[in-house]
Amino acid sequence: MMELGTIVMVDHPRHPFNGCVGKVVGRRGNRTPDDMWILIYFADKMRSYLVPESILSVQTSGSAPDDKALH
Repeated sequence: MMELGTIVMVDHPRHPFNGCVGKVVGRRGNRTPDDMWILIYFADKMRSYLVPESILSVQTSGSAPDDKALH
């Protein structure tokens, strides 16, 4: 389960935010029994969006190019 503040990347080729890096700022309930809606803040868009947890990948420290812009 992704914790608040975790840096994640949208990792699904058909999603409009594919490749975008953001920070987890909340959880908003179940999309399906196995998949949760995650509220992600994208610094480059200056906005938060709900994204299914199943299409997110956790970024390790240093792997996000704009990591400092997200804090």
